[in-house]
Amino acid sequence: PWATIRSISFAGVDGSRVNAFIVVPRAGGRHPAVLFLHGSGGDRRDLIDAAALLAKRGAVTMTISQPNNAVTYRPLVVNARRALDVLDARSDVDPKRIGVVGFSLGAQTAAILVGDDSRPKAARIIGGRGTAVALYWIRRTHADLFFQAGTEDAVVPHLQLLALERAAPDHPRVRWYNAGHVVNAAIEREQVAWQATELGLR
Repeated sequence: PWATIRSISFAGVDGSRVNAFIVVPRAGGRHPAVLFLHGSGGDRRDLIDAAALLAKRGAVTMTISQPNNAVTYRPLVVNARRALDVLDARSDVDPKRIGVVGFSLGAQTAAILVGDDSRPKAARIIGGRGTAVALYWIRRTHADLFFQAGTEDAVVPHLQLLALERAAPDHPRVRWYNAGHVVNAAIEREQVAWQATELGLR
């Protein structure tokens, strides 16, 4: 097999435990790492296919289960930062090549994370809502950004999608799809190719 998938957990916010899957390429050496953040109501299984595809290209990838009852972004962002700590501490991870992928609520979390934490170098934001907090932090990021959204998204209003994209600095890449509030095959395929290029994968 080209990679192994392991179930792990680590300390989360306020004494909680965060359950995660980590996908590790068989090849030796130091690899880029990418953290995947699911949407509202989801868990670590939601983006595991995309994580596996990127691991097949040579990245160490991680999906985490976030609390679905959070009333603020704080526990989501803290847990995501601790996931980066876990990746950063691995001897097989190159800390200069770390990326983040977020969908829906995970996209908003990623937008805040990359404005607050300098470790991610590339972030893909899928179907993210332009809340006041997300807008505030995305303006402060130095990461390379790729926004993906569906023109038929019935969950996040079109103006909210546009607001988050337009708040980002340095003319980020933006791609619209004839899709709803989903991560479809085209979105997944393009995000894998983009992250691979950004992080120097084959």
